[in-house]
Amino acid sequence: MDSIDTLFDQYERGRMSRRGLVQALAMLVLPAKLLAQDAAPDSAPIVRGLGVNHIGLTVSDIERSYAFYHKLFGVTKGWPATNAGTGIHLDFPAGYISVDSVAQQKGVITHFSISIEDIDQDSSKRLADKINAELPDAKARAAYQANDGVSTVNLLDPDGFHVQISPIKGR
Repeated sequence: MDSIDTLFDQYERGRMSRRGLVQALAMLVLPAKLLAQDAAPDSAPIVRGLGVNHIGLTVSDIERSYAFYHKLFGVTKGWPATNAGTGIHLDFPAGYISVDSVAQQKGVITHFSISIEDIDQDSSKRLADKINAELPDAKARAAYQANDGVSTVNLLDPDGFHVQISPIKGR
């Protein structure tokens, strides 16, 4: 009720036109569903993301990071994070943190991965092509992760963040 009084007050003081008053009153009383009909429809996503699969961090001391995240969240040590075995995965019941210390700059998020329903070597190539057709600056490319046998798509967001698309059942 206060908002209606405020609208009439603005109209009476000449701060709002009659048309503006009618539009504002309509916004208050018309159902949101009806108003949404005039809004632009959402376009379908290129691929439906299901959640964050994992995140990659560059750390200065892998064991210290493991001890920190173990104490904080109860993570367990998983399989090697790279083919060279220089890092480890810190496993949660759903998802993980990939930590490695080989990059020069420490304390950096190297990438994050979004889960999708399923992806294999063939579908990863098709998805990369589709992303590049619709978002050419993403520079998407299909990849096969030999250390865990999973196909992914890797791309860049507009700010240069490395985004990885992974199967929900994959690691």
